[in-house]
Amino acid sequence: MKISVIAAQELGASLVETWQLIQGNDTALRSPYYSPEFTQLVAAAGRAVKVAVIESQGGVQGFFPYEKDSWGRLKPVGQGLNDYHGLIANPGLDIDVASLLRACGGTYFGFNHMPLTQVVFTPFICFNSASPVMTLTGGWDAYVQRLCEAQNTRSPGILTTIRQSMTRLARDKGQLRFEMHEGSVQVLEVLMRLKSEQWARTVGAANDPFAVPWIRQLMERALSTQGSGFRGALSTLYAGDKLVSSHFGLRAGATLHSWFPVYDLAYAYYQPGLILLKNIAEQGAREGLTEIDLGRGTAGYKMRFKTDLIPLGEGAVSRPAILATAAMTAKWAKASLAADPRVIRLRQWTASRQKTEKAPT
Repeated sequence: MKISVIAAQELGASLVETWQLIQGNDTALRSPYYSPEFTQLVAAAGRAVKVAVIESQGGVQGFFPYEKDSWGRLKPVGQGLNDYHGLIANPGLDIDVASLLRACGGTYFGFNHMPLTQVVFTPFICFNSASPVMTLTGGWDAYVQRLCEAQNTRSPGILTTIRQSMTRLARDKGQLRFEMHEGSVQVLEVLMRLKSEQWARTVGAANDPFAVPWIRQLMERALSTQGSGFRGALSTLYAGDKLVSSHFGLRAGATLHSWFPVYDLAYAYYQPGLILLKNIAEQGAREGLTEIDLGRGTAGYKMRFKTDLIPLGEGAVSRPAILATAAMTAKWAKASLAADPRVIRLRQWTASRQKTEKAPT
């Protein structure tokens, strides 16, 4: 086996074609994040992205895209924006992970969105999670039937709620208009502004990804990428002439991955985000979408729309192995402490005191 490392910009047409062929032949690699176009987009936005090209039996058998920090730690391409990690390789490729790290000049590789189908990395998984998905195979009616079965109900409450919200929103604010895709940079700017405001309210402005220039550039490049196999998808919902909700995702083949959903807080009462997602799924099913991946997490709307789950793992691999063991042990200890009822009560008490102290007299 031969492993060669090249810059992402050095991926020629032949290698991209091989990558796409490997991805297309394995449904476990259907995510847009496994597409060569995503790796190229992140590199074009200014990141130092590398790709390990794995050859065996006289041909290219797989690819491993990554970034590397000054400490020699390997990271998924576009870490924090990338919901699926690992190898893009032909099934059954037998590769030693330590050899892969060595070839990449790395000492450590941490991951938090690793599908369990990535068998090379499953021995190193320490925590488990899942990504909720909407399975649209067979069309919208087939999806509704799956949703009924998943929720053990004759009529999903989420769809009833959405119908009522659509009626109220149209009555109060004007005729509804849905766009499956808009290519407007101005609309994308509105989405990023609203999302930044949301993050400022919930996690603090310091954690706003859109304050980072390369990420904004990545978004704009993804919007302008409209290939037949991979493209950015900016969907919108208007009430009258007002943009009330928007969503930017990535599409590869028949899979759409939800990336950045947002709505105008002034219209929260009407739940425009739910209306938009329902429209995306219904129209997407007509256009050949078979899956919308809602992304890891247990947010309420994800649980109400999901028909299936994709199991994921979080962990690390290193050389020497003690590095990954120490990192995961520390993470486990931190997670256990955060879940301790005494710690939770202390945080609640502290937050209450702070709120009382800030209240006007």
